[in-house]
Amino acid sequence: MSRMKKWNAMILAGMMAAAMVTGCGGSRSSNTTSTAASAGDKGEDGAKTEALKEELVSSDKTMTIGLIPQSTLFVFYDYVQKGANDAAAEAGYRINYQGTTTDTDGTGQRKIVEDMLVTGIDALAISATNADAVNDLLKSLDIPVIAWDCGLDSSVCTTSVSVDHYKAAGAVADYVMEKCPDGGTFAVISTNAGNAVIQQREKGFMDKLGEAEGFTCIGPFYTDGDLEKTANTTQDLLMENADLKGIFMVNEGTTEGACQVLKNEGRDDLVVFGYDTSESLVNYVYDGVLDGMVSQNPYGLGYNSVKQAIAAIEGQRDFEEFIENDYVLVTSDNIHDPDIIKILDPLGTMNLK
Repeated sequence: MSRMKKWNAMILAGMMAAAMVTGCGGSRSSNTTSTAASAGDKGEDGAKTEALKEELVSSDKTMTIGLIPQSTLFVFYDYVQKGANDAAAEAGYRINYQGTTTDTDGTGQRKIVEDMLVTGIDALAISATNADAVNDLLKSLDIPVIAWDCGLDSSVCTTSVSVDHYKAAGAVADYVMEKCPDGGTFAVISTNAGNAVIQQREKGFMDKLGEAEGFTCIGPFYTDGDLEKTANTTQDLLMENADLKGIFMVNEGTTEGACQVLKNEGRDDLVVFGYDTSESLVNYVYDGVLDGMVSQNPYGLGYNSVKQAIAAIEGQRDFEEFIENDYVLVTSDNIHDPDIIKILDPLGTMNLK
């Protein structure tokens, strides 16, 4: 029996139990009779039970793909959702989108998966914030599981759709070295140490910078992606490192928090590069506070993840273990390009030019 049918069978069992309590007065002999009818009697109750079971497990319904982000905290995930919705609509599918309010809540993510299984999904596309919190549950499923922008092991998912974060962060280091050919000290502000994707971003930047003569990297400094914690960390870095030449922030929250401080203090002497995009971060590039940011093309990430889920539902069996989603370094040099604007504003709400 499939995992989804098991969940439906649990619901059915609960309904049957409720019917027995209501109709049998709680007596042991009546309970036995009712159970026998549900198992194979051709009486009225048995027919109703079989009809209900058929409706639960074999109904002709619109296929549903569960979409779970690492959190709903950032605009980035709104863009992912838009791409997912468009891909689903093209094929006549629907999206069940749910997420936690922080990107460190692995337990909350697990509960969302369990809830989705009860309501019914035909595939799951998940960006796991903590693989250990969901690995065993995902491994037990026999619906397609598409990992996106996360570090799930290939044994628990059909395929993984993501930017090569190590390579993207290395490209940021190349940009920094070009801007500061004489070297110097650079800091990394990060979110939390247990996130595999975040670790790839840290390592990609720090490894590449460490290969170059005259460059020193300090950090990573962890702030949970919280704006206030990031702001405080940025202030400390500025006060304690007079020779600081630049800062790399690994996600939208850390980029926003650092830029707030840098703008307020008028620090335009540093090379500052972030990760992910939002309208606020675009404005920081316009203002000269932020040199650039890595865009993962979140619309494409959502679109491509759902396309893989649909292919799996419809019978495709052979998938690449890793499907790379394109990234782009958005800087003041290209931020006004029409193709970049489409990536930055997939919802069409920013009126970028």
